[in-house]
Amino acid sequence: MDKATIFKTGFGVVGAFISWVVGGLGLAFTILLGLILLDYATGIMVGYVRKELSSRIGTKGLLRKTYIIILVGCVYMIELSVLNSNGVIGDGVVIAYSVIEFLSIVENGGKLGVPLGPLANVISAVKGRSESK
Repeated sequence: MDKATIFKTGFGVVGAFISWVVGGLGLAFTILLGLILLDYATGIMVGYVRKELSSRIGTKGLLRKTYIIILVGCVYMIELSVLNSNGVIGDGVVIAYSVIEFLSIVENGGKLGVPLGPLANVISAVKGRSESK
């Protein structure tokens, strides 16, 4: 089996498991998955343009993205089983991570030379706050 098939199968199994755990993939979670894929793709584009592509960095990024998916799945499981609620806390976590992924996509666009306009100020403000903590 080639690496691409193993990769696809792995993500398919993880996606099926998460879907089973949370009772189906809601819109918010589906959007998060799309943003994760777009962020990873734009990160690869930045690495290519800057001639800094690295399988080590790419693997580290995939592991971080996988952890986000696992964490969100755990939040949904705990919320549904312990709190017996309708998933609103899990959706809140998903929305928070979606915002982070969106900002990362915008930041990658800036690194590619795409004019960001007012979004550049948002990125600067968010990065300034996170670096000062």
